[in-house]
Amino acid sequence: MKRKKSDRPKSEYRAVAAFSKLGAPLFKVLYYVFIGGLLLSAIIALIVFLVNTTVEDMLLPPLMSLHDDGYYSITIGNGIRIDTAYERVTLADIKTVIYAELIMIGAVCCMMAPVSLFLSKLMASIAAGDPYRQKNGRYAIYIGLSVMVGYSFVLFARRFYNYLLVKTFVADSEAIHLSLGIDLGGVIVGLLIIFLGNLIGHAAEKRSEETALETADKADGGSEM
Repeated sequence: MKRKKSDRPKSEYRAVAAFSKLGAPLFKVLYYVFIGGLLLSAIIALIVFLVNTTVEDMLLPPLMSLHDDGYYSITIGNGIRIDTAYERVTLADIKTVIYAELIMIGAVCCMMAPVSLFLSKLMASIAAGDPYRQKNGRYAIYIGLSVMVGYSFVLFARRFYNYLLVKTFVADSEAIHLSLGIDLGGVIVGLLIIFLGNLIGHAAEKRSEETALETADKADGGSEM
């Protein structure tokens, strides 16, 4: 007797499998992109260190610009822009801006590379029709750890970036001090992802135990016949 179409259980999460088939290779590519970005940042930093030219010939970084009125402006984020007289800016100051931006790029790449890698592995398992693979829980835990540690690292880099630029371009630099502070946002999000990873791992273990019991029951039933 055929089962009626209306009696079949609805698959509410089928879309995640289709999304995972697209997401797994995409995040694998992003992993290599972030690794490449990290290596490229290191190479650019070395090149900038070796550059010895005049201020006029130095290529300005994206967030720094020279105005016709005879001053440089540097955007540090949070709606803040610092203007500095042309004659006060040295080659070392421009290099400082470049180093600061490279530090930020490197910090983001350090966080996003492992996140992308483990997301790719997790999605590959789901796309392969194996959502109960026990390694999936580990992948989620590794994502949570990457977010927890990486966010703190990015936050430190961001605050150091702002401090470095303000201290370089503000006239009274002695009044500027580094204040890192504490932000638990990334830690909390990372812990939540780790908790979800443990839930996924626990579900996979229960599924494995149930499958083993069903296999044993079938084997016992077959031997009694």
